[in-house]
Amino acid sequence: MGRRKIDELLISAFGWVPARVTLGVLTFFGFVNQFMVRVNLSVAIVAMVHQNKTVEEVQAQCIPRSQATNTSRTFVVGTTEYQANALTSMNNKELTQDEPADEGLAWDEVTQGIVLASYYYGYTITQIVGGRLAELYGTRLVFGGCIMGSGIITLFTPIAARAHVGAAIALRVLLGLTGGVAWPSMHALLARWIPPAERPRFIAFAYFATTLSVTFTLPLCGLIIDGRGWEAVFYTTGVLSLTWCMFWFALMHDTPAKHPRISREELEHIEMAVAAGGSSKKTGAAIPWRHISTSMPVWAIIVCDMGNTFGLSIYLTQLPTYMRNVLGFSIKKNGLLSGLPFLCRYVGGIISSTGGEWLMSRGFLSIVNTRRIFSAVAMLGPTVVLVGVAYSGCDPALTVSLLCLSMFLNGAITTSQLVNHTDVAPNFSGTLFGISNTFASIASFISPVAVAAIIENQQTMTQWQKVFWMCVPIYAAAEVFYLAFCSGTVQPWNYSGQHRRHAHEEAERGGPEATALQ
Repeated sequence: MGRRKIDELLISAFGWVPARVTLGVLTFFGFVNQFMVRVNLSVAIVAMVHQNKTVEEVQAQCIPRSQATNTSRTFVVGTTEYQANALTSMNNKELTQDEPADEGLAWDEVTQGIVLASYYYGYTITQIVGGRLAELYGTRLVFGGCIMGSGIITLFTPIAARAHVGAAIALRVLLGLTGGVAWPSMHALLARWIPPAERPRFIAFAYFATTLSVTFTLPLCGLIIDGRGWEAVFYTTGVLSLTWCMFWFALMHDTPAKHPRISREELEHIEMAVAAGGSSKKTGAAIPWRHISTSMPVWAIIVCDMGNTFGLSIYLTQLPTYMRNVLGFSIKKNGLLSGLPFLCRYVGGIISSTGGEWLMSRGFLSIVNTRRIFSAVAMLGPTVVLVGVAYSGCDPALTVSLLCLSMFLNGAITTSQLVNHTDVAPNFSGTLFGISNTFASIASFISPVAVAAIIENQQTMTQWQKVFWMCVPIYAAAEVFYLAFCSGTVQPWNYSGQHRRHAHEEAERGGPEATALQ
């Protein structure tokens, strides 16, 4: 009776709002919280860790000579002379003042890379499981459970980090296990709730909340650290995640037909559109593993996902460190400037998805050509721009601008690889996303360790140039493979098991297919 009263109140107040818009808003804030607990460590670790160096030895290369008073060596970029190892400069005084008074955790660069990567050790394992569970039991339970579990784990992170590095790694692995189900479970919902033509726009708005989350999570973490210490970062993001769960479980429904407040017109529109796109209400069919494993369109998605995720994970986990140790930004400025490229990525995703939908709806581009064009923008664009980043030197405005441009172009992934699973097999889109994201996760936990191996305790411009150059061939090779083998057509195995199941149902009713089964 209580739930019925709530539904009546919601209908009277928000009945004019389409149900899938409400779903989009809930999903948006769900992904915001999911990424807050995922990336908070990237900023917090800068304040958590004792650098094992004296104040005079910490490197912040991009400090103009005119601002330095105690120096050990100089280098020249363009016509400007810069000072390395000069933390008595104005910028570095500000940096050290921003940091907590305690000595911090004695984690070297390799240990930090392992801790940052440990999330992906768990994240990799639950990708396929998350997609399949959502296909069978619904996204409401799977995605909601993901955010709830992640929030609880985050609250215990400060205790684990102070206890032992092994405890911190174990907790991050557990956080990854919980978070691994998020994206695949949502792809299962996408196939049931969102008409095919609207899917890139829904992904850009709701899924890319992860990108927008990074935009304000990084500066928020910087402000919290500056005012309350790094432990408060984990307490704040954990509580926000648990608060969201109350709204999700109260308002979300797995299918349009189960939604008590959806209009008849919207219900009919959704069901007709998703059925025409190849989605079925029946989700119990066995997964056609042999067909999936030999499908080149599936491998195109996997390879593109791996290349894109490798580069993106470097932005997520390493950009704050680069801003601090090379460009010399304080923690407060670090968070703001590190988050700015991700705001550009969100804007790029909205623009590209809207443009792609318009081009397809007007018949200017087919599905497959839309996927190809926008994937080229998303992958080859950053390939070119990162070369500029590698040689932008100590010009922070130019560096940040190029990073923003790179992420803006990468936003086009919403209209290409990220939605392509629902093109080729909407009935198994959650499982497919889990498969591709499993492979992508391997790239995610390799990248921080690869960066640490390249840096080798030398936080210099030269070493970071090698990091940026490492991303270029990976982006390019992944995109070439995708262009060669991607598809926009529903694959025959998408309907695996459905005809036979339908025939059995007809036989039980004595229908025309009964004889064929006898």
